[in-house]
Amino acid sequence: MSISSAMYIGVSGMNSFSKAIGVVSDNIANANSTAYKSNDVNFGDLVSSYYRTLSQDTDREGSGSGVIGITTDFSTGSMISDSVWSNLAINGKGFFNVLTTTGETLYTRDGSFHIDSTGYLVNLQGSNVLGSDGNAIQVEADPAVPVYSSYSVDTTGQVWGTPIVGGNAVAIGEKLRITTFPNQDGLIRKGTNLYSGGPETGAAVNGTAGNGICGEILDQTLEGSNVDIAAEMVSLIIYQADYNANSKTISTSASMMDTATNLVR
Repeated sequence: MSISSAMYIGVSGMNSFSKAIGVVSDNIANANSTAYKSNDVNFGDLVSSYYRTLSQDTDREGSGSGVIGITTDFSTGSMISDSVWSNLAINGKGFFNVLTTTGETLYTRDGSFHIDSTGYLVNLQGSNVLGSDGNAIQVEADPAVPVYSSYSVDTTGQVWGTPIVGGNAVAIGEKLRITTFPNQDGLIRKGTNLYSGGPETGAAVNGTAGNGICGEILDQTLEGSNVDIAAEMVSLIIYQADYNANSKTISTSASMMDTATNLVR
């Protein structure tokens, strides 16, 4: 291995750990984001030419490291109770379905919902929350003239409303659609706590909460981030130390190259 190769290997290591520091920084920045799922970095070694040896057995020469993938931890975050009926969390597997203004169905664990000006249940970006029939859930026909005095959502995702004129609570629309995937690790992050299906997720399995596959719905509750701040800080320290170690290999290689150059003079 030449001195210049050692320098390039150090550069590859610095690039790898700078990306890792970026991932950790993103996790820490989203420690308080609703239903945020932390990400982990997977490293892999790089190889180039074969070693020159006297043996008939050969091996590839290492040429540094690289980030070969980012994996998402989809474990359930902590449950945070509040007093808003439309704040919902899934205690277990599954994702809520929302329909964007562009007609795309996306998936989320963030149940920060509310009723919009047209009476539909929407998320914070204004996307309609979908029911089990694939249609948007309308809670009130005209929010300016409400029919119900209060609302609730049961563990199966059914919205209930108590009429203003009195009487027992009645079911409103279809139950919320909850979707699972054969391989949720293949979901693609879209930002704002939303995901889209990817080529590796497999076919989406649509259902309802508490059906034996999907988790149950908790109303007046939001799922917190699953970021472990202590673990992220430890990772940050390790990645920074590794970054510095790789920068040291570059400076050491540069010093060796200067020595070799001076010998020629």
